[in-house]
Amino acid sequence: MDAGATGILLEGVSKSFRGRDGAVVPAVEGVSLAVPTGTVGCIVGPTGCGKTTILRLAAGLEQPDAGKIEVRCGGPGGQAAPLGYLTQAHTLLPWLTAGENVALPLRLRGVDARAAAARGREILAALGLAGHAGLYPYELSGGMQQRAALGRLLASDAACWLLDEPFGALDERTRHHLQDLLLALVAERGTTVLFVTHAIDEAVYLADRVHVLSAVLGKVVESQDLT
Repeated sequence: MDAGATGILLEGVSKSFRGRDGAVVPAVEGVSLAVPTGTVGCIVGPTGCGKTTILRLAAGLEQPDAGKIEVRCGGPGGQAAPLGYLTQAHTLLPWLTAGENVALPLRLRGVDARAAAARGREILAALGLAGHAGLYPYELSGGMQQRAALGRLLASDAACWLLDEPFGALDERTRHHLQDLLLALVAERGTTVLFVTHAIDEAVYLADRVHVLSAVLGKVVESQDLT
């Protein structure tokens, strides 16, 4: 896609779920937002307002009841590009070490095992996990696990990233370091990012545009450009 084109677009998107008692429970209603290619869009709002549902819809893990969703982040010839999704749970493969988890996207692309392992170690070092490549997920703290999951995303060639509160389990110093790293990667790669957070200060620091959700019924009540 051309620079400045919309990488992630939701227009009038609504989604409801059915509870155990059969009642329909609305999650989001009439959500419209756009994240231009190569920018960071942040969704903020209280717990339970539908932030994660929006990411799952954008990822194609849920289908909307109404509205349109497009995720097109600059693939060759305007084609849809690969998508990376970092959930609140780390989703590391427990039978692989941290280094093997990070190197997995490289191996799947056919990169030589030695080169992929070296790159995995480099990424882990950049995330403050130097020397931890040989540890398994259960041997890492929760914050380390999330950083390793972020490293796996960094090793991918995804042009669109969906990030669900990825820094919430980290200490303040590490969080600030990774926020700066994220912004540097966006500038370097032209990555398009839709980032969910409940922290207003994080959204203001990271985002080109912030979308605020209502506490009830997941509506966008305000969108504000920060550039």
